[in-house]
Parts: sequence; structure tokens; C-alpha cells
Amino acid sequence: MGTERILASWWRTRRAMRLSPTRLQRHRQQQWRALQPALRRTPALQAHAGGRLEDVPIVDVAEIRRDYGQWNSLGLTEAQIRQMADHPRPSDIAVGYSSGTAGQRGLFIADAAERADYIGQSLARLLPLAALMKRQRLALHLRSNSALYSDVSRGRFAFAHFPLDHAADQTWVALQAWRPTILIAPPHRLLAMAHAAKGPLPTLHHLFYGSEPMSRAEADWVESHFRLRPRSIYQATEGFLGAACPQGALHLNDHSLDIELSPVDGTPGFRPIITDLRRHSQPIVRVRGDDYLELADQTCPCGFAGRVIAPPMGRVQQIWRYPGRVITPGQVIDTMDALVGPQTRWRAVAGREGVTLHFHADHDRDHADLAAEQLRARLGLPVPVQPAHDFIPDTGPKRSRVEWRNG
Repeated sequence: MGTERILASWWRTRRAMRLSPTRLQRHRQQQWRALQPALRRTPALQAHAGGRLEDVPIVDVAEIRRDYGQWNSLGLTEAQIRQMADHPRPSDIAVGYSSGTAGQRGLFIADAAERADYIGQSLARLLPLAALMKRQRLALHLRSNSALYSDVSRGRFAFAHFPLDHAADQTWVALQAWRPTILIAPPHRLLAMAHAAKGPLPTLHHLFYGSEPMSRAEADWVESHFRLRPRSIYQATEGFLGAACPQGALHLNDHSLDIELSPVDGTPGFRPIITDLRRHSQPIVRVRGDDYLELADQTCPCGFAGRVIAPPMGRVQQIWRYPGRVITPGQVIDTMDALVGPQTRWRAVAGREGVTLHFHADHDRDHADLAAEQLRARLGLPVPVQPAHDFIPDTGPKRSRVEWRNG
């Protein structure tokens, strides 16, 4: 994969980041027109090629996952795609799994040009120009390695993959030996490493998190250990959706995606309908995501006109719904952080009859009783809240702290 492609993507992204909202809209329209040949080669979308984006039917992620052979422009069948993902070989076409929870992992397909574009966009959105002039050592904490990420190991960038299933203290020792300048990890790993750390990583200059929510209190606590504020990367199998700018504002990638915001009943928020305008091998057109998003009430001084959202705190399926009362995952998380602090591990499971707060067996009983009482009062819950001391840590690559069981 040529460095020229990465640099071209970097320059294209930086230029788009200086456009006004109106010019960004025109830029997206141009990219939509350029996407049409790929749509004509994609069985599930070929009937809509040449038409307007808003006329393409909205689909859920589950529909794509039923048959990836219908959702690529390369003529690959479902069986071929699965074979390429399970038995990767050096190729222009890379197929890999997302880091979703067990049983829900999506597949992505990307050719060399798209991988170069991903890297160029990421560098432009995440790092200042000065950082590209220096050699960087990038540490990525992922469920599994893939060409989409290992392609980063080129030129001035050295790359190391740190599996999520390694113990936090083991990973911390390995990080100290690797001496990264850039660290990207899910929040639960950053928190675990902060527990294991005896001090900051002196070589680290850029710290990012993704894959799952991180609350403000958790970010404060991680910052106190790493001496760096973690910045959000908002990414899904459906695309590189957004990233926090140097000012800390999480901008949607409105330069390369058309993200429609569909209102979520009873809340001030939305769920995204995603069109990746630069993804040709596996076109993503009007795919409805599960994340619950809220627009941030702020104007960012960084100059990028991409819309600013609050960091996603959960999925629409995790919203608690009671007669006359709707509670979002972010409300639960912020309240619990205020009650028990970001270092306490907990899980709140709600249903129509009540809420159970799960704590570790050694968590103080009186404190747990008080937290349950205060959670009910502060959120105005119309059902009882009971503490339990049976917390079991998540065994998958993502943690889940807020659940709704609609049974």
C-alpha cells in the first residue's frame, strides 16, 4: 500500500476539514455521485444506483449480516468472505471481524486503496501535523489484529498489537518495554491499566479510546494516571464515524459520511443512519446503527464544521422505559459515577418490575444500599432498586454497564 495514497487521503481530509457546512454538503453530494458505479456492482443496492440517497431504503445491520455476498461490489460470495476472514492471506482485499460482542461481530471488506484512505483520514482527524513529522510508536489494544490496522506500520509509524485477553499488569509491563507515543484502547482496558500502573508512560503523547463508552468521571480518573486526557474515536463496522478534535469535541466525520439522525422516542437523542461515501468494496448506504446519540450544545473553535455530538454512552436497546419515564444510559452512568466513583465496577440491569445494581462481593453493604436508594431517587424511577453482590466482569471485548431486559 503506497505512502502516496495515505498522504493524498490525509490532504483531502485536511482540506475538507476547512469547508463550511454548506460546502461540506456539496462535497458529500459529489462523493455520492462517485459512489454510483460501486452500487451498480452491489446486488443489494444496484436497483438504487443513479438515484437519490434519500430514496434508498433504510436497512438494519442485521440485514447486511444475513448475507455479505449481497453487500459487496467485488463479486464475492458469503462463503468466500467468511473464508477470507477466518483464514487471512496477503491480498489486496482484506476481510476482518469487528470487535463486537460475541455472536454479534460484523465483517468488513476493504481493498488497499480504502485501507490507505482509512489511515490517511485517521491521521488527519487524530494527530497534529507536527506529529507526522516525527517517528511514532503506536500501541493498539484490539480483540484481534487485521490488515486494516497493521497497514499503519509503514514509514514513520511502528505498530504493535496488544490483545485484550492479556492481564492488565502483563500488558502494562509490555507497554513500558514498547515505549509507545500513541495508545489506543477500549475504556475498560485504560481503567485496568490505570489500576496496574505505577506511574505514567513517559513517552506517551497521544491517548485515545474507542469501542465502548467512557464517562467523564472515568476520563478524569484515567487522565490523573496517564497525565493525558483520553480523546474519543467513534468507530463501528459501518464506518469511521467521528473523532475528538484537539479541543476535545467529538465531531462526526461529515466530510466523508452522510449521517442522518433519526429521533428516538421520549428522549432528546437520535440513532444514526449511516452512509459511508468513500467505501466502495462494501458499500454502506443508509444503514441504521444502534448507538444512542445526542448533539452537543456547543460551537467548537477548532474550525471543522463536522457536527459535534456528546460521546455515545450506550445503545437504544439499553434505554430504560417506564410509563411516563424514559432514562438513557448516559443518565444512569453519570448518576452512578457520582454515587460510587469511577473506580467502582458495577452493572445496572433494569426491567419492568425493578432494577438490580450488581456490585462485587466485597463491596460495602451499607454503601451499596445507599447507592440503590439514591439511584432510584435521583432518576425518579417508578420501580424498586435492589443491590446485589454478585458482579461478574464481562468476558467479551466490550463491557456493558447498563442493560434493559424487556421481558
